[in-house]
Amino acid sequence: MAALSVDKVFQFVQFVSNKESRGWISPEEFNLAAELAQLQAYSKREAVFLASKQILNDMRPFMKKSGSLSPTAGIVAYPADLRHFIGARAAAGTPRVAEYTQGEWSDILDSVNFPPTASYPGCVQREDGIEVSPATTSIIVEYIASPTAPEWAYTVASNRPVYASGSSTDFGFDEILFLEIAASILTHIGLNIDKDQVAQYGNQFNAKG
Repeated sequence: MAALSVDKVFQFVQFVSNKESRGWISPEEFNLAAELAQLQAYSKREAVFLASKQILNDMRPFMKKSGSLSPTAGIVAYPADLRHFIGARAAAGTPRVAEYTQGEWSDILDSVNFPPTASYPGCVQREDGIEVSPATTSIIVEYIASPTAPEWAYTVASNRPVYASGSSTDFGFDEILFLEIAASILTHIGLNIDKDQVAQYGNQFNAKG
């Protein structure tokens, strides 16, 4: 899977804007619209996950696995970009860490017959992190990450913005969402074009090379 290039989308938006006599779209206007478009696409797929716990293929780029995370006083801090917790494994021996609800947690810790052990650790999500038992258990967290805002960064040459690839941030989604995200950006900048017209412009843009 290849990340959707922010420059490709930027150039396409400029192409359509010119065809529609909208004029030049500033990088700042584009970046704001691009962030909104990505959030819109992400939220739509996030809703499916929350309703069904199914992770659509489009969300695969946002699936991550942390390195080994060590607890402090039995609490493992959430990864900074965590949006949704999927599961965890113990870093040593990689047994699956059983996840419990907050209502179940006290009973599990007090259990005489089946308390969490190093071989069968347990965890519960808290506001400030993931509480683990045994309290020294280091874990590897699987999760869905929050999207990072795309940015078309630039330098200025001859009073014109020039794409700066090293400072730019591509979209988190795969390039298969090119037309969906581009259409959303066009809407956010005031160009309400139907999907068929966007697809036609897409064909012209790709043919142009």
